[in-house]
Amino acid sequence: MKLVLCLTGKTFKGPISALVEDYRERISHYAPIEIIEAKELKLQSRPGLHVVLSPAGKQLDSEGLAALIEKQLNQGTKHMYFYVGGPEGFDPAIEAAADEKISFSRMTFNHQIIRIMILEQLYRAFTIIRGEHYHK
Repeated sequence: MKLVLCLTGKTFKGPISALVEDYRERISHYAPIEIIEAKELKLQSRPGLHVVLSPAGKQLDSEGLAALIEKQLNQGTKHMYFYVGGPEGFDPAIEAAADEKISFSRMTFNHQIIRIMILEQLYRAFTIIRGEHYHK
């Protein structure tokens, strides 16, 4: 299964970019990963599960995210898309097409910071699935 992060805007150079690349490299040991950065996000047309990050979404702990990913792996899902919106949110078509809406918090986070947060949680999820020691 390929993970696809659909992000509003570009990643800032410097420490944010370095952390994004670090986690991208870590995750690539478990699954292919693609990062799409766009001024305006579009719903991806390739088959897969579409997950929108939204303060109004379901709150999962790390084990819950790992279970969601593992379920998709076991079902043979080809792509798992994670959409991170900007200050104005998402195009209504993306929200309407979402298979899952998850929340990291009811708080609003800067779109640069959430990139690192979602990548870290994806990496953590794979270490949970594999029973590795990173998670606790």
